[in-house]
Amino acid sequence: MFYLWLTWLASPLLRRIAGRAPAEPQRILVIQMAKIGDLLCATLVFREIKARYPQAHLAVMATAQNVPLLRANLRVDEVIVAEAKAFRGLGGKWRLICLLRQGHYDTVVCLNAGAAYAMATLWALIPRRLAVQSNFGGASHRLAAYLWSEVEMHRSDRLIQATYLALLARLGTSAGRLDKEVFTAHGAAGKADAVLGQVTGVLVGIGVSSANRLKALGSEKIIAVARQILAAQPAARLVLIGSGEDKSQAEEIASQLPPGTVIDACGVVGIAELPALLRRLTVFIGVDSGVTYMADAVGVPLVSIAGPCNMQETRPLGKQVIILQRADLPCAPCAHIFHAPYTCRVGTRACIEGIDARQIAHAALALCGDPLEISAS
Repeated sequence: MFYLWLTWLASPLLRRIAGRAPAEPQRILVIQMAKIGDLLCATLVFREIKARYPQAHLAVMATAQNVPLLRANLRVDEVIVAEAKAFRGLGGKWRLICLLRQGHYDTVVCLNAGAAYAMATLWALIPRRLAVQSNFGGASHRLAAYLWSEVEMHRSDRLIQATYLALLARLGTSAGRLDKEVFTAHGAAGKADAVLGQVTGVLVGIGVSSANRLKALGSEKIIAVARQILAAQPAARLVLIGSGEDKSQAEEIASQLPPGTVIDACGVVGIAELPALLRRLTVFIGVDSGVTYMADAVGVPLVSIAGPCNMQETRPLGKQVIILQRADLPCAPCAHIFHAPYTCRVGTRACIEGIDARQIAHAALALCGDPLEISAS
């Protein structure tokens, strides 16, 4: 808080030294230090900036896990790899300021709510500094909002992409599209073919886990969903999708299902190769996660188990989407863009546990065009 007050006191002088931004931005930095799903929601920012200022150099600061996706993105000219924890304390903030100064940016668009970015961009003497303000922020966030050139407050009743577009309108962009986009790494199609082989029938992708365990389906429910689908579509193949950390869970799931019905893609396909594999699927089943957002971006028919998440802020936008979410829980939604709990405060996870395997399988089969009834087993 001391650093924030010091910056607030020095802000009139810092603004004068920074001067005015050029009428046409030449070097733009977007800061998006959140997870994969948040990055995919932010892809419209890159698209709209490049549509309005095609000559501008567009850099994106992001965490290491998102680097492959950004390097594949044709809108992005430069990727700056960083971790938020590296900016803690006085030394960390000085490193952030130096990093920003090295880029000679005239414009910053910050999609994170941290006060450190408000302080550092001003001390780095970047003339124009735009940011999304958290709707869950406390006193420090409100004080930090004063340090930005322009701020757009997020609201829990609108999509985060709509908030991004409202912020970009201050930069001179015209009304843009809300949809996410994802680019695929070179050679990804061949990788997908190698994983999926010559299977040409129904391919049902299932997200094995979530980075936020509050949302995870769990092995037992995934197995039950798979059995329901195979009962209606015996020739279908199930594609388990996740990271290398999900490998043991995927093996457990596969061991409980008929031999030859499961393709385990966990840890086999890189994050920037995954879009090619997702495009091959007949339908994808997932909780609110980065992979689910990616499936939405490539237009795969999608069953989204929304769980604790506020679907007014973030939801799939594809044409063939079924969102499953309980509307009768007084505690839900409890997970928001700028406030995401990792444990259930009532201890039941009813928002996930209350969506049964039959509902999920029925939705998936409906998107496959299957007219068959699902067995009660």
